[in-house]
Amino acid sequence: MKKIKIVTFLLILFFAFLGLYQLNPPAAASISAPLIEFSSGRAIKHLEVIAQKPHPIGSPEHTVVRDYILKELTAQGLSPEVQKTTVVNPRWGTPFVAGTVHNIVARLQGTNNTKAILVAAHYDSVPNSPGASDDGAAVVAMLETIRALRAGSHLRNDIIFLITDGEEPGLLGAKAFVDEHPWAKNIGLVLNFEARGNSGASVMFETSSENGWLIKEFAQAATHPVANSLTYSIYKLLPNDTDLTMFKQAGFPGFNFAYLNGVIHYHTFSDNLENIDERSLQHHGDYILALTRHFGNLDLKDIKKSDSVYFDILGLALIHYPSVWVAPLTVFVVLLFIGAVVLGFRRKQLTFSGIVLSFLAFLLNIVSASLIVTLTWWMIGSLHTEYRAFPQGDTYNSQFYMISFVALTIAITLGLYVWFRKKIRIQNLTVGALLWWLILMVLSSIYLPGASYLFTWPLLFSLVGLGFIFASNRDFAKVKGLVVLTACTIPGIILLAPTIYVVFVALTLEFSGVVMVLVVLLLGLLIPHLCLMAIPNKWLLPTVSMLVSLSFILLGSFTAGFDAHHPKPNSIFYGLNADTGKAIWASADKQTDEWTSQFLSQDTEQTKLAEYFPTVSRKFLKSQAHVVQLTTPMIEPLSDDMRDGTRTVRVRITSPRQARIMRIYVDSNTEVLAATLNGKKIDNNIGDHTASAKNWGFNYFALPKEGIELTLALKPSQPLKLKAVDQSDGLPEIRGKSFPARPNYMIPTGFDSGISDSILVSKSFTL
Repeated sequence: MKKIKIVTFLLILFFAFLGLYQLNPPAAASISAPLIEFSSGRAIKHLEVIAQKPHPIGSPEHTVVRDYILKELTAQGLSPEVQKTTVVNPRWGTPFVAGTVHNIVARLQGTNNTKAILVAAHYDSVPNSPGASDDGAAVVAMLETIRALRAGSHLRNDIIFLITDGEEPGLLGAKAFVDEHPWAKNIGLVLNFEARGNSGASVMFETSSENGWLIKEFAQAATHPVANSLTYSIYKLLPNDTDLTMFKQAGFPGFNFAYLNGVIHYHTFSDNLENIDERSLQHHGDYILALTRHFGNLDLKDIKKSDSVYFDILGLALIHYPSVWVAPLTVFVVLLFIGAVVLGFRRKQLTFSGIVLSFLAFLLNIVSASLIVTLTWWMIGSLHTEYRAFPQGDTYNSQFYMISFVALTIAITLGLYVWFRKKIRIQNLTVGALLWWLILMVLSSIYLPGASYLFTWPLLFSLVGLGFIFASNRDFAKVKGLVVLTACTIPGIILLAPTIYVVFVALTLEFSGVVMVLVVLLLGLLIPHLCLMAIPNKWLLPTVSMLVSLSFILLGSFTAGFDAHHPKPNSIFYGLNADTGKAIWASADKQTDEWTSQFLSQDTEQTKLAEYFPTVSRKFLKSQAHVVQLTTPMIEPLSDDMRDGTRTVRVRITSPRQARIMRIYVDSNTEVLAATLNGKKIDNNIGDHTASAKNWGFNYFALPKEGIELTLALKPSQPLKLKAVDQSDGLPEIRGKSFPARPNYMIPTGFDSGISDSILVSKSFTL
């Protein structure tokens, strides 16, 4: 029996690691790969050009990247076009996001087009990131895919390659294409590619509604599918957006892909060529090439079918079925649960009181593990205050803490069940845990059908194993019973182990306690195994698990510092108030460090910066700075008319110093009745109309040299007070002052609304 327990333990570990291993992206293909195949080795040559420097919308580097992409598309025999236009996206309310975008579009003609396939990615980066992964990898994957497609046979449908501009500030390019480009009228399918880290498998994390046909065809086309409807169900509840948001609003069916590992590098200077995992780029490219070839030969005129529930098995195949199956499957599993429990009572292996106690015991286990892990992470954060520098909620060494918290949860669970086992039989403990699975299955089937598979299938197989034990009236400790139970837990391990990892990566260490709920649920399927392994040395496994947890916490502590490969982010920017003639240094950080302290002197205070961000309530570190003579933003009145009880004011807004961003704020006491920007009407009818009208403003990205024209309709009795704040990249040179550059173990933060390492000049106007 001892050997059987060891084999069982090793099998559980094997399938857990197998599930995790299959989350790795496919191997990178060399530059010498066959020409009809996708090669990350060839694609990354483009990335060496595109990801040299940060290239936010409107920057000179952004123009260099655009010119390179156009040159490469032309070299591949296409005729790329640039869609230049002004766009306003009111999606998030005021201040609205607006800008001048330069979308790149190219079309690969099909032989008998039904509807076109749109392959999309964005080529702008955030201000302080080279954007190798976000979203350079997707752009170069498109370039390499075009080469591979042209090397193969012709497709039936047209393939449109859209490389959008202005995704980072607010999905501007995608909205411009949807609203204005004539090619948007005949889109049958969208493939959108993103990144929220620098490595890992490319996950198909979002689809459009009525995706049944799409999922069926995706399952046939993708060679290494990593996808499940759980991520789609959760993503729908979150406020996150990508370009696909705009495409879905326009009614385009589609898929969204992104790799997620290494979120600590997301939107930072370390999202560079040195840190990108080439295998993730390969996975992007494998998807694009396989899906364009597959869907490129299908009729895309009528493809909307009822939603599917779907999940991949070890990245080898995608299991899918219509969501209408969820209800009958749920009923079937509920009846199976009832049957197993009735059988357990008849065999006198279950008791009512034992099940009730076990149900409460499992709840105690969930709450204890979640709270203890949350408290542990809080204590670690208190000890290592340097972790507060990471607004992503993650760390460079998060893998150590992830292992530690899983081991800690195992230790807590094993310890509790050593105690529970004294008073409650294994059979009751097992049913009590499965009752929680049953409840979660029913709730998910009602409220999140796409997530129901995660509870339905592990529970179903576990009930089959439990039913076998009860039907044969066998003891859990017998060899045959243990073998059957182990076989029936494998589906749960294969489904949950990778899900736990992906959820942990997506939610980061900040929500470790939430993730541990899934760990406890997985352990709930293994209660018979855990209890039997505790015989005769009941405290051995809890002790070993606790030691593993402590060891990895220590590893985390030993690797908590910063170096050139793990740089510390910090924030500093310069502000000049032209109304008062005073200047400041300011930071979005919570405290100064050895580099920012040279700017932020002893008079540093934490305060709001209403002169630069009137609508922002957060506080910044601020201290006085030497005044640099900078040209101020300009608002030039063009006309001021009164008609039908409405005052209409037209102005031109420019930045003589050619700042990249212009922020305009209307005085909060002024109600804007209507507005147009460069002739584009701005719709105030979002959310609370009164609130948007009374706190009106916009942030304009890629401000043209000639400026922009704004027209406002107001009540006649109101004066028009405007505040203009223009923002340029880089820090000023101050005569007589020398500020050493950041040491190599520091980088500008990427999560301060793009203001780090910038100059802001504020000026008020009354018209």
